[in-house]
Amino acid sequence: MMIDTPRLTLRQFQLKDLSSLHYYRNHPVCKKFQNWEDTTLEELDVFIKSNMQRSVRDQQMQIALALKETNELVGDIFLAKKGKTITLGFTTSPHFQRQGYMFEALSHFITYLQDLFPVSDIICLIHPGNIASEHLVAKLHFEKEGYIDEFDSNVFVLKAKQQN
Repeated sequence: MMIDTPRLTLRQFQLKDLSSLHYYRNHPVCKKFQNWEDTTLEELDVFIKSNMQRSVRDQQMQIALALKETNELVGDIFLAKKGKTITLGFTTSPHFQRQGYMFEALSHFITYLQDLFPVSDIICLIHPGNIASEHLVAKLHFEKEGYIDEFDSNVFVLKAKQQN
């Protein structure tokens, strides 16, 4: 799977992404609102290799966001599918935050998902303190529908294009 936007390419992870991925996965700004621990280069190498074998039709995958001009990694989108629900998560490297990259990526990726899975709702779980992400999903027409204690997250939903 590869999706081009005006400034980005949404693609599979590549081994050359390892150091950039390691940088932002372990950066305090990114970890603040995520449920992950520090990860080693070795763990991320395994992660990248396993994701290289996955597609959007699989139950779970991670998509790399790279600058079109340089192929530099700027972030990623997590995708998990269960039944008629698609859960998205997203992270932007600190160097590339507040520049509209994630809005651009999600706008195109959500359209792609809605065409591929028109009867699936798309949800995002966002930590209550993550105001920038809450504004981002609101701009993408997600609606806040509640809170899940287990994940300490607000639930935002984008209803399916086609209802059953």
